[in-house]
Amino acid sequence: MTTLQFSDTPDTRHQAQVRTDAVYINGEPVQVRRSSIGSFITTLAGRTERLRAVAHGDTIYVQLRGRSVKLNKVDPTRAAASGAAGGAGASHAPMPGVVVSLLASLGQQVQKGDALLVIESMKLQMTISASVGGEVAELPLAVGQTFQRNDMLVRLQPAGETV
Repeated sequence: MTTLQFSDTPDTRHQAQVRTDAVYINGEPVQVRRSSIGSFITTLAGRTERLRAVAHGDTIYVQLRGRSVKLNKVDPTRAAASGAAGGAGASHAPMPGVVVSLLASLGQQVQKGDALLVIESMKLQMTISASVGGEVAELPLAVGQTFQRNDMLVRLQPAGETV
């Protein structure tokens, strides 16, 4: 099974799982069959749809209904390693990019799922959300600043923990 994550709007995050029997989007099965190399057919909301998909490393680019969506492969070993390196409240860059906007400030109290900052990579924007509730303890980058893959973007002090 392969797990992928994607966002279709700045404040939403979805998970896709590719299994042998179907593709699951947020836990719901979606039947997808290959029609030719890079082309697939699926049924969404009762309508037959054609989509194109291209894989490049850990990323899959999908074009459907004139829109492109970037799906990033979730590597459980890399996710566990990056979480251990910065603690439970650390969020690391999934790819190189630039900070587009800061939606939280140092010392601010946030809830799990709150939007913290927006990053851009390869002309695609992604919102980084709080993985836990707590206080914004570290926000090392400014708007317009670039970063590399696995750089820490934000660190939260989980509620109930002391420094």
